[in-house]
Amino acid sequence: MKMNYVWVVILCLFAQVVKADEALDNFLQNFKTLHAQFTQTLYAENGELLQESIGEMYIQRPGKFRWVYQKPYEQLIIADGERVWIYDADLDQITVKALDKALGQTPALLLTSETNVNDNFTVKRLSVTNDMIVLEVRPKGENPQFERLNLTLENNTLKQIELLDNLGQKSLINFSKMQKNIAVDEDLFIFTPPAGTDIIQDM
Repeated sequence: MKMNYVWVVILCLFAQVVKADEALDNFLQNFKTLHAQFTQTLYAENGELLQESIGEMYIQRPGKFRWVYQKPYEQLIIADGERVWIYDADLDQITVKALDKALGQTPALLLTSETNVNDNFTVKRLSVTNDMIVLEVRPKGENPQFERLNLTLENNTLKQIELLDNLGQKSLINFSKMQKNIAVDEDLFIFTPPAGTDIIQDM
């Protein structure tokens, strides 16, 4: 099983409370760009390890991200502010989705949108240990695309996302070498389909 867009929009862009947690507010309000390396691990409902991947991600708010899977399979996911391009090099195939349709109520929406968190999610603080805070985020509305996710923040930096999907599968994404508010080349969010590649429109 390959990691794919479902796990990103795992890229990947967090008792219910009336107001979103202050730690999450501070994190989201204090960055326009993010760049990090990541490792992503997928587990079945019974805890069996299904796959491990490594890669690199860029986020530019609002609405742009670049999520690159490098190993074990090459896959590229780019949001250009209007569309999401999912390029599977092994299959020589591209899927194109409208941005609002693709993000829905997903972790990617949380990280890339500048809308109020409370409009789409409820946030609960699970634990605080020294400079580390763990938050539980659950989507509002009908037919959510995931059950819940836990965000781990350390010194106002995103360290880990743990996502439980509607099938009971769990994904862990650990971030390293995180950089906030660096200059990011706009070309990173432009995708030009390779000649001859099959394109599937899902708009």
